[in-house]
Amino acid sequence: MARAYRLPGRVAEAEGALGAALWDAGCDALLEDGDDLVAVFAVPALGSAHAGVPDHTLAASSAVPPGGEWEAVDERDHVAAYFEGLDAVAVGRVVVAPTHRQALLTAGQTVLWLDPGMAFGTGHHETTRLALAALADPHLDLRGKRVLDVGSGSGLLAIVADRLGAAEALGVDVDPITLPIARANADLNRSRARFEVSDFAATAPPPGSVDVLVANLFAELHVAFMDAYARALAPGGLAFLTGILAGKEGSVEAALPAALRLVRREREGEWWLLSLERTGDDAS
Repeated sequence: MARAYRLPGRVAEAEGALGAALWDAGCDALLEDGDDLVAVFAVPALGSAHAGVPDHTLAASSAVPPGGEWEAVDERDHVAAYFEGLDAVAVGRVVVAPTHRQALLTAGQTVLWLDPGMAFGTGHHETTRLALAALADPHLDLRGKRVLDVGSGSGLLAIVADRLGAAEALGVDVDPITLPIARANADLNRSRARFEVSDFAATAPPPGSVDVLVANLFAELHVAFMDAYARALAPGGLAFLTGILAGKEGSVEAALPAALRLVRREREGEWWLLSLERTGDDAS
């Protein structure tokens, strides 16, 4: 038995905090139906207390974000259909592929095997592709670099950095549910990337200890973390900030301290990535 929770017009948020909240609530698949985001749940995944409870009661549950409606689904395997519809994603030198697909590589490309699960980041969303493109830029040499992924989720970006030659790749996330997922993905890809549960705002790394920082977060979090980004980066270090919805990039740029300068802007769909460089100026 299954139920679907439909959020009208919210598909663009599938791999943001909304998608993360639905995975945390126990959904088995996230589907796109036009502009609607649909989360499929096996009823027991919502907790035994919800089994057999009318849909309107389920909709009031704090387990799922507000604003959606519950509906019955047919008996076909929606989770299998979701996985079957996922293809490999190629971004420059990196190909991200689900484990049930074959990946065709060209010279110089590397493959990362990653299945969707209860953590953000599969390579299919614009924000993840923007971050992948920044890390895989042929003009960026990660060899010998210390890379930090803030809000690492599935671990994809830290694993990519490791596979592209980083001396150290660390992913941090405030959500403990992501830790075993990221570590399992690292093991699957024979990656040395490490992952920790950490509140970046409270426990930022030592000053100047990071050469490249990547963060796929909301604009408001980037603003809140901006000074911590600057402190963590070594002089000449780079930060790639994405997850910034169009119209909010100005607020992120306005928050730049003297120690960070804007190098480049990249846009895909409704999302921006800002590339920043750490200068020699004081971060405060």
